[in-house]
Amino acid sequence: MPDTLYSSNHVVNIDVIFLDIDGVLLPFGEGGVIDNAQTGSSCGSIFPDEALKTLGDILDATKAKLVLSSTWRAKKAFVDDIIESFRKYGGKYGGILSTVDFYDSTDVHYHGERQWEIQKWLNNQKEINTQNRVRAWIALDDEELIEGEENSKYRNNFVGHTVKTDSAVGLTPQDGDIAIHLLKGQMR
Repeated sequence: MPDTLYSSNHVVNIDVIFLDIDGVLLPFGEGGVIDNAQTGSSCGSIFPDEALKTLGDILDATKAKLVLSSTWRAKKAFVDDIIESFRKYGGKYGGILSTVDFYDSTDVHYHGERQWEIQKWLNNQKEINTQNRVRAWIALDDEELIEGEENSKYRNNFVGHTVKTDSAVGLTPQDGDIAIHLLKGQMR
């Protein structure tokens, strides 16, 4: 069965991972990464090997497309650094990170609550992208996307779509297992 399915009207179903960077691929805070010497990277990446391996495992298992939702999206040089780190890791260990690129990013001009930024992207896809339909999606983020007053507006849309990482640890294999489970559950 192909990873991308076509319906009778030729709309392509896409599966999406909204990717934050700080606190997901780049741990910070007490116990987190302080500088490049402590990244836990064996390949010269700015991100720890475990976080990159986990992201690669999620992408391999789901064939989802990456949408950059991090504030890193605002500067091309930062996006280039992310891709360069993917290539370094993929160059040493192989796998999908050696070739993956971002499908898109949330609006570089709109910085509000992360939940609202993601919801705006999803709404825009429904309005302007008539060729692709988001079939399944998750957000990998260390920010709270469900609890709190600021997240009450779209809370119900985010339940079952969010993997909240520990900022000081970053993306773990356990987080990866949850992400794969959530995405595959929506693909049915």
